[in-house]
Amino acid sequence: MSASLTGFEWTLLRRDRRAWWALLCLGALVLIAFAIDLSAIVRDNAAKAEVARAERARWLGQGEKDPHSAAHYSIFAFKPTTPLAALDLGVEPFVGQTVWLEAHVQNDMLYRPQGEASALQRAGLSSPASLLIGFAPLVAFLLAFTAVAMDRERGTLRLALGAALQPRRIVVSKTLAIWLALVWVLVVPVTAATTLATAVLGALNTDAALRVVLWATAMAVYLGVLTALGIAISMLAGSVRGALALLFGLWIAFGLALPRWANSAVESAQPLPSTQAVKQQLLDQAPSYWTAEDAKKHQASLLAKYGVRDPADLRVNLRGAELDLSERHSHEVFDRVLGGFYDRVIAQDRAYALLGWLSPTAAMQSLSPSLAGSDFAHHRRFIDGAEHYRRELVNRMNQDVMTHRVGEGEKHTNDATLWSQIPEFHHPAPALGANWRNAAPAAAGLLGWSLAALGLLAFAARRLRP
Repeated sequence: MSASLTGFEWTLLRRDRRAWWALLCLGALVLIAFAIDLSAIVRDNAAKAEVARAERARWLGQGEKDPHSAAHYSIFAFKPTTPLAALDLGVEPFVGQTVWLEAHVQNDMLYRPQGEASALQRAGLSSPASLLIGFAPLVAFLLAFTAVAMDRERGTLRLALGAALQPRRIVVSKTLAIWLALVWVLVVPVTAATTLATAVLGALNTDAALRVVLWATAMAVYLGVLTALGIAISMLAGSVRGALALLFGLWIAFGLALPRWANSAVESAQPLPSTQAVKQQLLDQAPSYWTAEDAKKHQASLLAKYGVRDPADLRVNLRGAELDLSERHSHEVFDRVLGGFYDRVIAQDRAYALLGWLSPTAAMQSLSPSLAGSDFAHHRRFIDGAEHYRRELVNRMNQDVMTHRVGEGEKHTNDATLWSQIPEFHHPAPALGANWRNAAPAAAGLLGWSLAALGLLAFAARRLRP
């Protein structure tokens, strides 16, 4: 009985051309956005891989020179973008894609795609997730309004209740019909396309498959919340006009007002220092070169460390030891200053995810990029990986200088024999479980909204009368 009622409601939805065509148009836009983003990701990854190969050849072919000079010569590290980011670009357009790894400095990321974005991309309407999160509420509410309010206005809802049908069955059939329509048109095609594209690109593994399944599940839950709220409000409203006004207002509140308020609240409660302030702090606490006074002080500490009074009695190259000491001092500053800054950015993201209890849209905005691997927590993993590689490279160069004592005014040199000992840079995609703390608050908020929406729907069903 329920299956036949759901099929009947599905048929009625398809007969309403305005709502049905709105749904199909949104589904088409989602697929188009996915295709555009995926092609850009594939193109950019290919370019990054090609330049990375050239960088490796440049590093190996730099010729004979002072190892510390080679540390300054260094290389660029490139961030690969996962194909799943085509579902939700997250922070990808706003953060850099490559970083210059050199001695003494932890450089900023370079090349932010948003700087060369189109007007549509700058408006934030370029990814499937942004389209679904932003416009699915409008379509879901339109379908719910059509299925309930218009049926009540035409009198068909009264006829159904008069035919001894239980109100609960009517509500369940309408809700299932709308939810299935939304899922089949908006979620299933883009999920299938993502799975196929990831497999073709050779990136489909257990972690990627789990991410796709969880992203599709979360989006289906989000659409279910919208459907249940739309049906419940349409039933509880006293008139067709009242239902339409309430649904339209709810869309504005969920999609526009509450997420922006939540963002402002987080920024006010946990403000970030300016980029210039962070850079100045780094310059003050970890200068690239010591003053003469600092150099004399650190030289004395090195002599004391090795138990000698004259630099000529040192068992290591004094210049190499000084370079190594300077580098390791900067590591502590970078971890404290830059690491603290990145921790505050992630804390802001978690605070925003906690405010997902205010709006299912805000919850989904936090959860989607986390599952797609495109949030700042995943970007931070690349920053940390590149910085670890930089430190290993620079420390290895300085160690080579330290182990070769030379006469005054002379410098030790090395060649490709040393350069080839530095492995190529690779950044494996972080596992889903590595960032579960960032996804958990948003997932809890979305689950809370689903329970609240089901409760409101049950309440509306009990109040349904002929």
